[in-house]
Amino acid sequence: MRVVVIVKSLQIGGMERAAINLANTFVNEGHETHLIYFKEKKQVLSPNELVKVHLFKLEYILKLTLIGAILNIFAKIMNGLVRHSYFYFQGSLLTPIFKYKLKKLEQEYGDFDLVIVRGQGTFEMIWAYNSDKLILQQVNVLRTSNFLLNNFFLRTIFSNKQIVCNAPTVFKELVKDFADNGVKEKSLKVIPSPIHPSSVILKSKQYNPDINEKYIVNVGRLVPVKNLSFLLDAYTYARHNLSLKHVLVIVGSGNLRNTLEKQAKTLNISDFVHFTGTLANPYPWLRCADLFVFTSKNEGLPNVLLESLACKTNIVSTRGRGGTLDIMSADLLNNLTSFDIQEFAEKIIEVLETQQNINFEKHLEQYSPTFVVQEYLTYIKKV
Repeated sequence: MRVVVIVKSLQIGGMERAAINLANTFVNEGHETHLIYFKEKKQVLSPNELVKVHLFKLEYILKLTLIGAILNIFAKIMNGLVRHSYFYFQGSLLTPIFKYKLKKLEQEYGDFDLVIVRGQGTFEMIWAYNSDKLILQQVNVLRTSNFLLNNFFLRTIFSNKQIVCNAPTVFKELVKDFADNGVKEKSLKVIPSPIHPSSVILKSKQYNPDINEKYIVNVGRLVPVKNLSFLLDAYTYARHNLSLKHVLVIVGSGNLRNTLEKQAKTLNISDFVHFTGTLANPYPWLRCADLFVFTSKNEGLPNVLLESLACKTNIVSTRGRGGTLDIMSADLLNNLTSFDIQEFAEKIIEVLETQQNINFEKHLEQYSPTFVVQEYLTYIKKV
């Protein structure tokens, strides 16, 4: 089978790592696999060398022509008049360019049997594209806004599309949100994101973290949804009131870094909180940590939790919306807390001081690459 996975960019991030992981999964299972991305940001992630990678610079091509540049300016003006409408006009302009470039690719390699577009942000750029071989992989709870035409835009993006989500809790929310907004999808199914534990373990041993103290760790973008301000407050409570000695390591970058560093200083914990910035390979920090702490408000299926389990690192997490609850089940259920600073801090101490018997392998079984690929093959044959 010939498969193409499409994602907005290949910069470091959970979305991008998951897209590459999916492409690697198909190629490792013996399928010809292509990876298309749209934005030429600093590219630091790359897939298996057998995956054929293509950059479709849709926005750049649009601006090369006078009429395209004018229409793009019009789209931005309309976005000022009708909030959140830019994608509608932009997608109308970019989709014909995408279809042309995809057709050229098929002329070179042969027709694709499966086209997977990963993430709402990616699909918004080419929302007018549809095909029997297209699957939109909605990897998070639905991104909605309280504005007049919200349901119109959601219907525009998702109606009459074949949609896959990666967690049962996300499925339940999508069903409700689609019904509330009048979205009539063609089909909707749960297919989890794959995890390659052996690959994660191999990468986790490539170096040893440059730290001498015992530590707990968080890995992710420094953005509001990750709720790291809450994490700093809970860590402060645990350190000042519960005698926590571990330092806190935060791996990742984002527009909140300066704010979070100032908060750490205000809380008088700057000496105990280390911001590493973005790391191409964060897995050694996962492997060597005594605990992974996760405080996101909502997620699709958070790959970093699966990667932590692959590294056999225990987890304490908040009960955020989405797939976090699907992962934090069975013998991890007790490690969930509400969004209460004291409760989260006390749970950190409890898990660090208790010898828990976590069946890490059992948690990862349903995310095996072979299972995931077979689910896609079965799905595309039925629809």
